[in-house]
Amino acid sequence: MNNSPLLTKEHILSEVRKIQYLYGLKKEVRYGRKRPDDDITESVAEHLYGMNLLAHYFLPLENPESTWNRERIFTMITVHDMDEIETGDIIGYLKTPEMYAAERAAQERVIENAPLHLQDYFKDHLNEYEAQETTEARFVKAVDRIEPLYQTYSQFGKTIFAINKTRIEDSMRIKENYIKPFPIMYEYYCILQQTMVDEGYFYREQSELS
Repeated sequence: MNNSPLLTKEHILSEVRKIQYLYGLKKEVRYGRKRPDDDITESVAEHLYGMNLLAHYFLPLENPESTWNRERIFTMITVHDMDEIETGDIIGYLKTPEMYAAERAAQERVIENAPLHLQDYFKDHLNEYEAQETTEARFVKAVDRIEPLYQTYSQFGKTIFAINKTRIEDSMRIKENYIKPFPIMYEYYCILQQTMVDEGYFYREQSELS
């Protein structure tokens, strides 16, 4: 029988509860919705899955030399929204300086509640993502910004944009500058977003329609 203090029933169940806390992103709902009880919701965890797929897709196109650190990219994707366990999701173009400060404080609480041997690892990758000084961090931010267009180019998106009165200006303001440094991703972004404009996805005031 293994007598390691790391393999006692008490320790293992304590670690399980910490991981269950991190599972909180599976039930945090995006786009200003309150709970996943209908067809117009998406959880933060589903957003992270979408980002993983798009990162796999765009990495060989943007970095055919395979010089970027893939491990750091996919870890940053996993952890970059962890503060939302505490804050919930807030639509990007509605965030205030106070909300960003609350996110940073929530991020610290989440790290403190994570398993001890993961805390420094999470903090390291979160700090890299927030600093936006490495190519990997900027790539993850770009993927984070383009992913919602893939999710919302659907009836889901038309409904959400109507409910939230999302304008094309709102979308561009929080996406354009982050995606532009990645030329292939940017071309996808421009074509997809313009198609959504042409097909009437974004909200327009009555004065704009007349």
